[in-house]
Amino acid sequence: MRNLGPGQQTYSSSGIVENGTWWLDTVYIYDAAGNRMAEAEVPVLLVHSITCLPDARDCRPRERALGVAMMGVGFAREGDKQPHGTPDYNAFLNLRRVAGPAGGMRRRPENWRNGYVVTARGVYLGLNSANTANAAFVKLAPNPDYSTPELPEWMPTPMTLTVNGVSGEGRLLMDTGVKVSYLSPPAGVQLGPLGPCQEARSDRCAPPQTTITVSIPSQSNPVASYSYTVGRDDNPMQPEDVVIVHDVGGAFLNTSRHFLTGMNLIYDETGGYVGFQWTGAANGSNGFVRP
Repeated sequence: MRNLGPGQQTYSSSGIVENGTWWLDTVYIYDAAGNRMAEAEVPVLLVHSITCLPDARDCRPRERALGVAMMGVGFAREGDKQPHGTPDYNAFLNLRRVAGPAGGMRRRPENWRNGYVVTARGVYLGLNSANTANAAFVKLAPNPDYSTPELPEWMPTPMTLTVNGVSGEGRLLMDTGVKVSYLSPPAGVQLGPLGPCQEARSDRCAPPQTTITVSIPSQSNPVASYSYTVGRDDNPMQPEDVVIVHDVGGAFLNTSRHFLTGMNLIYDETGGYVGFQWTGAANGSNGFVRP
């Protein structure tokens, strides 16, 4: 354990700023039964206090923060107030030891494919032909600005976002940590008056009957797609609220964790791919994956 100095982590969806000290430490990863499955050495932020951004949507300042825990396993988020989102901070990408066939810990194999599969039930560490079967993949563009000497970083997942029939190219964030979605609509979309949210602490939620379709990586040649209508309750992939934000980068969608009710998410850090598997848990008419 080594002190790396003061630091902070910002969550733009809520406006929470965690302030503390970065420590280089060993992270142990267990399965649901309590068996140790992997070990990684990454910087960990020991949080001392919480402050809020001026435009925070859901934040309460605390001078002495206790019980704070968050594990980030995403990619391409450095530009969104998260400069420490580089691959060397991601425990899933820095595994040193993993469980062997007999259950004991061993060094990570030389042929390890660095990445993971996120499902509604859990996470698979490392990629192989079994856990990536029937998946559709999209090649990501490299991001040399945030790559490290040992680990490359990649640009966000591209998509075509269609809202009330108006489409635009943009970026997709598959967020497993929140139950509401954050949407920056394409230019020219008519949403009508925004209203109060049911779950999110905001008065800028999309009104009922707003239709949203996500096509990955594009509308002209999608390998994966899903859609829903705000206010209906017949689609498990629909988030509990759709909060309207204005992203200077153009069309943007934070999916919410409800995305995982219909698709598994695969991140191939070694090759720079994002993949999708249709699980069949959601109504097939609401989406598809074309392997």
